[in-house]
Amino acid sequence: MALRTLSNLLRRILAPGESLSERVVTSGIWVALTNIIDRVLQLVIVLFVARIIGPDDYGVMAIALVVMRGLTQLSRLGVDAALIQREEKNVDAYLDTAWVMQNARGVVVAIILFMAAPFIASPTVYDQPQLTPVLRVLALSPLLSGLQNPGLLYLKKDLRFDKQFFYTLSGTVFYVLVAVVVALVTQSVWALVFGVVASDFVRLVASYFVDSYRPRPRFDFDRARELFGYGKWIFASGVVLFLIMEADDLFVGWYLGAAVVGFYQLGYRVSNAPATEVTQTISSVVFPTYAKIQNSNSQLRDGFFKTVQLTTFVSVPVAVGIAAIAPTFVETFLTEEWQPMVPLIQILAAWGLLRSFGATTGPLFQAVDRPEIATKIQFGKFIIIAALIYPATARYGAVGTALVIMGNSLVFSEPVSAYLAVRIVNGSYTKLLSLIVYPLLASAIMGITIVVIHAVGIATGILEFGLLIVVGIIVYVLCIAVAEAVSSYDSIRLTHNMLNSVVS
Repeated sequence: MALRTLSNLLRRILAPGESLSERVVTSGIWVALTNIIDRVLQLVIVLFVARIIGPDDYGVMAIALVVMRGLTQLSRLGVDAALIQREEKNVDAYLDTAWVMQNARGVVVAIILFMAAPFIASPTVYDQPQLTPVLRVLALSPLLSGLQNPGLLYLKKDLRFDKQFFYTLSGTVFYVLVAVVVALVTQSVWALVFGVVASDFVRLVASYFVDSYRPRPRFDFDRARELFGYGKWIFASGVVLFLIMEADDLFVGWYLGAAVVGFYQLGYRVSNAPATEVTQTISSVVFPTYAKIQNSNSQLRDGFFKTVQLTTFVSVPVAVGIAAIAPTFVETFLTEEWQPMVPLIQILAAWGLLRSFGATTGPLFQAVDRPEIATKIQFGKFIIIAALIYPATARYGAVGTALVIMGNSLVFSEPVSAYLAVRIVNGSYTKLLSLIVYPLLASAIMGITIVVIHAVGIATGILEFGLLIVVGIIVYVLCIAVAEAVSSYDSIRLTHNMLNSVVS
């Protein structure tokens, strides 16, 4: 009986609702589940492989993935975003053209990766001979991605993230299985390489199960031009975003070597949970939701502030907790040679927090048909990074690089984004500040508590790691509960009400 009750409850929570608000909450739950399971599986296998192969080999893979992501990002056309932003529900007339563009992009990226591999691996650039075969195998990835069903965009446009869950996790599960087997057999970087390719192949197959659309090789120049009219700003933003997000990895690898970029890249993966989990959840759900209410200013304003409130409620304590627990994490799950990664995790965790806040503004700019705002802000960030990254890295190493990246978001991009977003929704800056200050104070108390417990040395290893997490959660929730009792801050109540609206 209890099992049946639980089953019915889960079915009500996870089944897409009729109203937009119910679908938004349900979609948020599905996206959160997808991201949490996906990232946990990926992080576990990356830590497993990193522990086996060490910083040098892991650095080779980090460089290869940055090069591949760079070419993919630099060729991003913004077609999906353009179609999701459109108010009409059915966009089938555009999908064949989008699919042809998607495949052309994949072929171009694959050819460039394959042909440029020896030069990238040469002493002129990275002086890592192993990069050549690694990049050439990874060239399969954009080809496989290009062949995916263009109907996948309906999963986001219609807020059908239950199907997105199956699509995403199918690839991740095979990534883990292949990577584990190859790691145990070869104890080399090929575990991650074959894992990536296997993941893309499985997602290609899954894309045709989760949506019924079947593309054909047809191309309409007028529709392509129309899509690119919106997508050109997404493309431009993607170029600048790559230079901001990935150029630091490329620079660290070139200037300081593969081992250091191994520290830097793994430190980023561990520390940026607020950005990768919260940001992806927010962006995936909020952009299509904003697009549906873009003509209602009051709904847009209310939706924006609730998004900020829920984002900071989750991302601030996660970021502070990661920074505070970093020494214990590295000691417990990695070897001593990974110790230089600790300060990088702590600095990049702060950057992840700032990025998660930025996730509330980017979808807003796109939904109101102002994608150029994000592009211009990103360009400003790039100018600052380009001016400071070399002297900071030369003096302080990878820590200097991380400080430039984090400081840029702190003093420029996020304040400017917040200012413009509040203007667009005709909101109040006092209201925005009031939503941020309480999770900041509660997280600061939580972080101090974690540091003190670690210094006292009550436990070690996994026991200490688990203890710090439990204590951190308890302290943060208690602090937020006190804040809600003495002020108008209501994140716990808001979360509870949103879940109740779906359950009921």
